[in-house]
Amino acid sequence: MDWDALAAVASVLAAISVTLTVVYLAIQIRKNTRATHSQTYYLATSALAEMAGIVGSSKELARIFRIGMINPDKLDEEEFAQFGYLGISLFRRFENAFFQYQSGMIDEDFWTGHRDNILWFFHRPGMQIWWKDRKFSFSKSFREFLDSSTPDEITSPGSRRL
Repeated sequence: MDWDALAAVASVLAAISVTLTVVYLAIQIRKNTRATHSQTYYLATSALAEMAGIVGSSKELARIFRIGMINPDKLDEEEFAQFGYLGISLFRRFENAFFQYQSGMIDEDFWTGHRDNILWFFHRPGMQIWWKDRKFSFSKSFREFLDSSTPDEITSPGSRRL
């Protein structure tokens, strides 16, 4: 065997090796992307479930949140402050879901349900009062999304009772 033939075989083997490496890396990147999406989904749902747990952890917090959503004028000063902190906590979680959707980390199906939930809470009378005072602590794109929305955009309202 001459040197030219040996060089040709070595080139073919190198090309096959590079191709296999690229295929392997593509498979690993795809698996990593799926894992990242799964983790983002888990963290977003966990954060929103945690918020429900906070509000539901006591009759008093649930009462304050329910009344605050309907008519915050019926809350005293301390209760309104609690309602405000619950609103901040809830809408920070919603803002995260919004950001993850915009970043492509959560899919349309996940987003649709959360979008409807966000808009349902946002369009409650008490939340509108709270939002006017607190909106500038949220990102511009999230504010624009909420401020440009209407209650009619909620596609699956279900039976929502306060």
